Amino acid sequence: MRIISGKWRGRRLQAPAGSDVRPTTDRTREALFNILGPKVRNCMVLDLCCGAGGLGLEALSRGASQVVFVDQSRASLQATAKNLETCGAEPASYRLEAGEAVAWLKRWSGPAGAPWILLCDPPYQSGAAGAMISCLMAPDLPPGLICAVVEHGAQTPDLPPLGAGWETRRYGACHLAIFRPGAQAPQQESTP
Repeated sequence: MRIISGKWRGRRLQAPAGSDVRPTTDRTREALFNILGPKVRNCMVLDLCCGAGGLGLEALSRGASQVVFVDQSRASLQATAKNLETCGAEPASYRLEAGEAVAWLKRWSGPAGAPWILLCDPPYQSGAAGAMISCLMAPDLPPGLICAVVEHGAQTPDLPPLGAGWETRRYGACHLAIFRPGAQAPQQESTP
């Protein structure tokens, strides 16, 4: 796993030992950040179910103002901290927080209306992707959300039907559910 673009381009990242963490592939991460484009710059990014921190580190490398890394696994947060250190990330540019992603998001108050992006890559069979999508459909999200991306597999359980503002893209076995507030009709299963 490596940083695709930005100031840390090519930097290799380490995942925690074991099979609990499934990092987003380089191809999928590149596609995801092509979708986000320049919106990442100067934006707060939430990397929920952060694993080794690959998505949030990619965002920092591409100019995000701050990233909050959230995971309930101590090993994942330790790997993320090591990867931040390896990249030379400024301590003021990130926070590491332990917690279950959906419960954490429900408690989070947001950056006082400033723009933010949510990236979530939960374990595919956990049901967390469906819970996160449902949470993002709630009307009481903090203001300022530009885009949310929830990664899931083809057989991920309990995915709710996607409504207005949502689309799905597939990259091999990986599916990205993408939410853009204010977008019109949902689109399904497009592959660039």
